[in-house]
Amino acid sequence: MTTIIVPTLRARGEPTPAGRLASSLLSVTVAGLADPQRFRRGKAYLLDHAVTRLEISEGVLLGTVIGGRPDPYHVTVTVETVPRPHDLGSVPERSHIARLIPRGEELLCSCSCPDWDDPCKHGVATLLAFAAELGTRPELLAAWRCDAGQEATPARTKVGSRGRTDRHLRLVPPTPPASPFDTPEWHEFVGDGKEIPDCSVGDQPLPLPPMTLENTDVAAVIRSAWNTLARYAANEQLS
Repeated sequence: MTTIIVPTLRARGEPTPAGRLASSLLSVTVAGLADPQRFRRGKAYLLDHAVTRLEISEGVLLGTVIGGRPDPYHVTVTVETVPRPHDLGSVPERSHIARLIPRGEELLCSCSCPDWDDPCKHGVATLLAFAAELGTRPELLAAWRCDAGQEATPARTKVGSRGRTDRHLRLVPPTPPASPFDTPEWHEFVGDGKEIPDCSVGDQPLPLPPMTLENTDVAAVIRSAWNTLARYAANEQLS
């Protein structure tokens, strides 16, 4: 289920004790994640009504933020989900809030802006806008944080984790490429068990056929080079 909100700084109703607690704890978490300058800029964005849209679904918070360019910035905040507390009704109580507020390492923030810090000022603004909404609607915290599946476990990562330190894209080190000579085509060309002969005769380098940009038949060039190597190797064995 997805909930879409147009943020406002005016209270939509009377804040609840659980809502005030959720709002304060999430704001503290955000302040601990961001450097002071970005936190101040993000808070200024919030106060300037730059956060124009929030979209809350299980494990994902999307924000639209007006910045310094004509097109808005798009923020995605993902969080590790947790099992829904068995005693949680439609609205969380204060006793549930501490279990539902995520720790910093459970959040991952990315943004379409060029700032690679995590979170950037637009991410800070999005999270603070969400925190402000929790004051009167703490049930949004449960909708964002709780796994709908009854068999979920806290160790399961639903949608991202601050397990790596870079932002926007979490890059996995690439697998080293396979050798270009370890292919069926190459083995068929040179034959299994053949060894490449020494490329020198005495102190003289072995002359190989020239290879220029005009060569279009690469296979023919390689075949010619191989035949040349084989002839020199045969002469070395007979001498």
